[in-house]
Amino acid sequence: MLEVKCAVFGKLENNCYLITDKATSLSALVDCTEDSEKMRAFIGDANLKYILLTHGHYDHIGGVKGIKALTGAKAVISKEDEPMLSSSRASLAAFSFSAQNNTEADLIISDGDKITLGETEITVLATKGHTKGGVCYIADDCIFTGDTLFFCSCGRTDLPGGSDREILESLKKLASIKGDYKIYAGHDRASTLDFERRNNPYMNR
Repeated sequence: MLEVKCAVFGKLENNCYLITDKATSLSALVDCTEDSEKMRAFIGDANLKYILLTHGHYDHIGGVKGIKALTGAKAVISKEDEPMLSSSRASLAAFSFSAQNNTEADLIISDGDKITLGETEITVLATKGHTKGGVCYIADDCIFTGDTLFFCSCGRTDLPGGSDREILESLKKLASIKGDYKIYAGHDRASTLDFERRNNPYMNR
């Protein structure tokens, strides 16, 4: 069983998630906007094994370097978005008056990969469209969708690496998953997959 905690960080009001495998108390952080007292308090004394990055934009990776150093957690990202960890232009930090805290990936993932967090298996689903290497993480009855799927909306596609066609294909992939799931997005409120199938105009194109 998975425990999910959420807190909001930064000017863009990013959702970061601390997920914990209840059987083993091993945890992972889904996206890491900043290394701040608030973030450190949010993580607390969790036994943090991974920092699972949904993509490489600056507002999702800004705290990775510091939190890695603090906890020893492994940074996980797709091959396509990995260069964003060490390039302020690629991450868009250079265009947003944000500092780029260059760091390195510890684990490169691709579609269908499995990550073990204690007794919880996390499946990687490639969902390009917002960036070339965007991914969602599926664990138990939860999907962490980053900036691919939002409540009744989807991620923007007008930034470098974005594609209208690709994000619609990614939303179709999500819609085709059997069963209902809790949707934990990178911004805005939580939802469910069934609700989004019925009500999200981008999922019904």
